[in-house]
Amino acid sequence: MSVVALSLGCSRGVRPDSAIAGTKPLTGKVYSNEAGEQVTIIPLEPADAKKALVEFNGTKSELDGKVVVASVDRDRGTGYWTQWRGRSQRFVTVHDRGGYEDLILSPVGATGYTHLKPDTGRTAALKVEKVFERYQEAEADGELKPFLPFDRKFWVTQAEKELGATVAEANTACGTKLSATIAWDSIPDPVLNELSIPSYCAGPLESLQKLCGRSEEAKRTIQQKVQTVECRVEAAPALKLEAQKVIWSVKSGETLQPEATTTFFTENL
Repeated sequence: MSVVALSLGCSRGVRPDSAIAGTKPLTGKVYSNEAGEQVTIIPLEPADAKKALVEFNGTKSELDGKVVVASVDRDRGTGYWTQWRGRSQRFVTVHDRGGYEDLILSPVGATGYTHLKPDTGRTAALKVEKVFERYQEAEADGELKPFLPFDRKFWVTQAEKELGATVAEANTACGTKLSATIAWDSIPDPVLNELSIPSYCAGPLESLQKLCGRSEEAKRTIQQKVQTVECRVEAAPALKLEAQKVIWSVKSGETLQPEATTTFFTENL
């Protein structure tokens, strides 16, 4: 009787076009860590909907205080995918580590990730109907609407931030003051939406860093002959060296392999 009452109470008022229409919440779980980050996951039934509500708190990101609906997959752990700024993002993945759960959280705008574990106390106090209602309110108030369309400016800023971290690592390893640029005029919205630009553009920087770890001679050569790395999206992957500028071209689904990139620098610097 109580389960039926909970179901009816939560379902009342759900809009027909809602992402959670026709679903009801099951028992949820709260995860936390010592840094104060909290993630609440509430599966929704029917199970074949493959949906869950995810609530974020204490993440120091724009996700804080928000409840989002996520699509659930079970490939390499249980992943929770959310449409955010026009892209499908996996902010949360839960792994079974041989008897204990490990939640990996990668908030929007973060360059890394953190680990959370089940929080027994908070889970016991969790009221899933309140979270369910909170999501309904967010839909009704339009709270999540600004985060749904594709946001080129946001993803450009994020890509440059992530690539900047790779540049810093290369400069530390090589004792250089390299700069890296992304030729944004070569990257239309569909490509930016499809590719992880920082990952694609990191190739030459990672190879230079690897070479600097091999010898002092390699360090000195790179210090003298490389000042800038430019990343572009072109019809075919390629690597060129013009003056002291490395031009790195990638294509969707294709890039030069690390061995080939390292060999290029070995032979051309």
